[in-house]
Amino acid sequence: MELGEGVLAKPSEVVHGQRELPLLTVQSYSLPLKDGSKFIGDRASGTEFREILSRHRGLASAFGPKPFGSEKTVDIDSKKLDGALAKDRTNPEKRTIERSVEEFAEQFTSVLLRFLQTPEWSGTERVVCGGGLSQGDVGEEVFGRVETLLRGSYPSIEVKRLHHHPDEAGMIGWAFVAPAYVLAQGNGFLAIDIGGTNLRWGIVRVNGPTDDAGSYSVVCKDKWCHAEDNVSRDDVVERMALELRRAADAAGSRGVTLAPFIGLSCPGLVSPDGRILRGVQNLPGDWSDDDFLFPDRIADQVGMIGGAVPTVLLHNDAVIQALSDAPLMVGVERWAAVTLGTGLGNCSFANRTVRPCP
Repeated sequence: MELGEGVLAKPSEVVHGQRELPLLTVQSYSLPLKDGSKFIGDRASGTEFREILSRHRGLASAFGPKPFGSEKTVDIDSKKLDGALAKDRTNPEKRTIERSVEEFAEQFTSVLLRFLQTPEWSGTERVVCGGGLSQGDVGEEVFGRVETLLRGSYPSIEVKRLHHHPDEAGMIGWAFVAPAYVLAQGNGFLAIDIGGTNLRWGIVRVNGPTDDAGSYSVVCKDKWCHAEDNVSRDDVVERMALELRRAADAAGSRGVTLAPFIGLSCPGLVSPDGRILRGVQNLPGDWSDDDFLFPDRIADQVGMIGGAVPTVLLHNDAVIQALSDAPLMVGVERWAAVTLGTGLGNCSFANRTVRPCP
């Protein structure tokens, strides 16, 4: 049976969750550090920040109107939080945010200290922070306090925010993982980023030198909050394939010639054959089933791209998000990243060469 008639030939030498990359080595990711029976990362997630904020709103309501009114804490957007942070010091909403930031920063610091004590994170000079909480003034305030607290033990460490918006970084990072000979066949590629709450997809377009983090942008993008719907694993996979096909159909109108490549990022530990070994408890259904090969499902359902069988690769979402900043990691040998979303993603890297800062 020929290609396009129901069976797709798989590209050779496809390795998922790659560690050895052109710019660097992935030293670790998805480290399962625990405090008793709980993962320590749960103390430094975006979810945990909202829980801390909810508790401080409740405490403040004993002395006056509840900060932010009757709105559920999970529904308070970042603009409102940033706006409260900018208010006068006597404002109860500002005090509530400041107390929440202070408590969360202390917890976040204690988590990073645990990671920094592991062999995988040894020698880390810079920590890059992504995820939903990284955006806005509140995130900037958190990271500033964390850097100050960390420097008591690590005097020269830096804590930075991702250069790209996290919604786009989780797709752009594939530019530094995908085989160069595949990407050279177009000026863009398809990518999917699935998290515990949202599914994001889009076309990554190349706008300049391929070794420059600023040369990539995400077009024809959208997202779906799968956590709000009662969906199965197969429902999510089918939606992914549908949206990828739609994006592929729209590529030409955006001035993009697609390379035959699809990047898939998700939580958890990825095996070289494309199985997800652990760390996907926040996704609907069983994604670590031995018989479930996520990349193969997507390849089969999406089909050909530009008349070619696409290379479909799977990697950890925190790794891909962090790699969007790989060209910016000048002047350091070892660096790490965390993503503050539904859970806490973590990864660490060793640059192949240490380029001097400009």
